[in-house]
Amino acid sequence: MTEPSTTPAEDSPPAPAPATRTDAAPLGRVSVLVAAAATAGWAALVSFVPLLVLVLLGWLLAGGAGAATSALRVAGAAWLLANGVPLHTPIGPYGLVPLALTAFVAWRLVRAGGNTARALADRRAALLGAVGVAAGYGLLAALLALLVSGPDVSVSAPRAFLTAGGLALVCAVSGAAHRSGMLRHIAGQFSPAVRAGLRSGAFAAVTLLGLGAFTAGGSLAWHADRAADTFRAYQAGPVGDIGLALLCLLYAPTVSVWAVAYLSGPGFAFGTHTAVGIGGVHLGPVPAIPLLAGLPTSAAPTAGALLLGLPLLVGVATGWLVARRDTGPGLTPLVFATALSGAVAGALFAVAGALSAGSLGGGRLAMIGPSWWQLGLAVAGLVGVAAMAAGLTARTVARVRPHRTPAGGTRLGPTPTPDASPSAPDGGPSAGGSAGPATDGTGPSAPTGADGSRDGKADGAQQPAADPAAHHQGPADRPGDDGGAGPAT
Repeated sequence: MTEPSTTPAEDSPPAPAPATRTDAAPLGRVSVLVAAAATAGWAALVSFVPLLVLVLLGWLLAGGAGAATSALRVAGAAWLLANGVPLHTPIGPYGLVPLALTAFVAWRLVRAGGNTARALADRRAALLGAVGVAAGYGLLAALLALLVSGPDVSVSAPRAFLTAGGLALVCAVSGAAHRSGMLRHIAGQFSPAVRAGLRSGAFAAVTLLGLGAFTAGGSLAWHADRAADTFRAYQAGPVGDIGLALLCLLYAPTVSVWAVAYLSGPGFAFGTHTAVGIGGVHLGPVPAIPLLAGLPTSAAPTAGALLLGLPLLVGVATGWLVARRDTGPGLTPLVFATALSGAVAGALFAVAGALSAGSLGGGRLAMIGPSWWQLGLAVAGLVGVAAMAAGLTARTVARVRPHRTPAGGTRLGPTPTPDASPSAPDGGPSAGGSAGPATDGTGPSAPTGADGSRDGKADGAQQPAADPAAHHQGPADRPGDDGGAGPAT
C-alpha cells in the first residue's frame, strides 16, 4: 500500500454525503426565518425608540400630566404614521406623513435587508430573507396598531400590516439586492445609455429636492416675523417651543416636495377647493404652525415666473452630465439617456408627491399636498426636455467628449466574498492551486486537462500536505466542490 493511495482515503469525508446535505436543508430554512425575524425586529426597535424617548421626555418635562400609557400610545401612533399608516380620530383621518421620519424608517429597513443578505451569504436566500423581513415587520406594525387603538385614536391592523409590510418589502429587497451584488449584476446587463439615464435621473431628483428645500427655507426666512408671532402665540415655554420646532423639522421634507410642485407648475393644495401656485393662490384659514408661515398668500410677481426656470436649470445640468458619460456611439443613445433621466426623475417625484399628500382631519383639511401624477409629468417634461437639449448641444456644439469606462465598470453594490483565501485575491480556483507542491519544488505539478484546468482529484491529494490553509477556502473557491476529498469515485 503506497502513501498517495492512503492519504486521500484518510482525509475524505464520510460516504453518505448526500444525506448530510438533505439533513442540513431544514436548518437553512430555519436560519432564514431567524435572520429575517432578528433584522426586522431590530429595524422596528431602532426606529421606534427615538420617538419613544422624545415623547417620554416631553411627558416628564410637562410634569407627567396624564398616564404614562398615553405617552406610549402617542409614540406608537407617530411610528405608525411614519410608516404611512393613517390614524382615525374623532375629527377625521390624519394621514399627513412626516417624511423625515419615513426616510429614517426606510434607511433602517434597507439596512435590515442588507444585514439579512450578509448573514445568509446566498442570493436566493437573501431575497427570501427580505420577504421574511417584510412579513415580520408588518406583523409588528399590526400588533402595535392593536395596542395603540383606543377611544380617541384607532388604527386598522390589516391596513398597518399591508402598508408597513409593503414599505418594508421594497426597502428590504433593495438592501438585500445591493448587499448580495445583485444590483451590480443586473446593471451589468443594461446598456451604457440605460445606466447613464438611471444615474442622471436620480441626480436630477435629489437636486430638485434640495432646490425645493432651499426655496421653502427662503420663503420661511422671508416671513420670519410671521413665524415668530406663531411661536409667541402658543406661549408654551422653552419645552413647548422645542417640541414645536421639532415638529416643523419632521415635516420639512414634506414641505420641500410641495415647493418642488410649486416650482414645476402644478402647485399643491392646502385644503379642499384651494390651490397654491405661481400663477395664483387660493387659500382658506391655515393651521397655526410656524412651518406654514412661509406659504405664499398671493400670486408671484412677473419676475416670479422665472422660478419655472429653476427645474429647467436642473435639466440642463443633468443633460451636461449625461453628455460626459459613455452612452454609446452616435447621438441616438444620448437622446435616449436624457429622455430616460427625465422619466426617472418624474417617477421618483410622483412617488414623493403621493407620500407628501394626506389629510389633517376631515372637512376642509381633508385634501393637502400635490397631485402625484401632475407633479410626475411636470418634472419628467421639464427635466427631460432640458436635458435632451443640453446633451445634444454639449455633444454637437461644445464638442464634449464622454469619459470612457471599462467594460463591467459599473459598481452599484458589493459582491461579498465571505470565505476568500488571503493567498487568492481573486478567489479563483487557480489561486488555491498555486499554493500546492508545484511552488515549493518538493513534488511534480498537478496534472491538467485539455483546457488547462487543474484536476480536482490531484488538488485534493496534494493540498492538504502542502498548504493546510487551503482547507479554509469557501465552497465557491474550490475547483470541484468535492469537500477536499481525493478520489471520491
